[in-house]
Amino acid sequence: MKKQTLFAASSTGPLLWQQISAFRLDDPTAVLPFSRKLAREQGWDQAFTQRAIQEYKRFIYLCCISPGGASPSAIVDKVWHQHLLYTENYWVAFCEQTLGRYIHHHPSLGGPAEKQRHEAWQASTWEQYRRCFGEDPPAAFWLDEKVSFPSSVSVPLTRLFRRGLTFLLFFFLLLLFPGCNGASPTNFILFGLLVFWAVRTATSKPGKSSGDSIDSSCSSTCGGDSSCGSSCGGGCGSGCGGCSGS
Repeated sequence: MKKQTLFAASSTGPLLWQQISAFRLDDPTAVLPFSRKLAREQGWDQAFTQRAIQEYKRFIYLCCISPGGASPSAIVDKVWHQHLLYTENYWVAFCEQTLGRYIHHHPSLGGPAEKQRHEAWQASTWEQYRRCFGEDPPAAFWLDEKVSFPSSVSVPLTRLFRRGLTFLLFFFLLLLFPGCNGASPTNFILFGLLVFWAVRTATSKPGKSSGDSIDSSCSSTCGGDSSCGSSCGGGCGSGCGGCSGS
């Protein structure tokens, strides 16, 4: 009962969506507001960032109306993580004053069973998304295996390009080294180390990318004493108008 006094009356359906959609994450007085900081840290342009924030708000809405919570994509999760860093804005202005409930972040416990659970949860989230917003989740923001970034996003050298440079350097030195007169044992050692580094770099397996997929499923639940039991019912129409709770 004590927690309940912290919350304003929780809205549902279209009114709740309107409140979430209208919520401003950017502080107009900040030199580096939320969206610009997010764009800079993730390497996104402003258009992509604003759309990612919009999809994050849709995800939060699904968290509130779905009895079992919802599962974000990798892109949405990055926005969520960034918002969680703004503790007062997230927990007070957003959760308490706007949503009327707490939305908690629950990382995956790992393992095959948890992976299957996450996949089922993700499928359920996408189905709820279609029913509530009248369209498929946009692939650029929700399909983790096929995340497509804007062309203006600066991308580091790919592993293939690095391997090509490594081989070019290796063969250049291989051609150059026999022509060196009076090579000392130190030079041979250095050359051997360079060869080892080149082979290791070229044959190493690519690491896990932090931007294209999300290993740990991030769920959300509604804390406090307010209910999360509303649902979309039979349909919500198209567009961003949200859906009525049952």
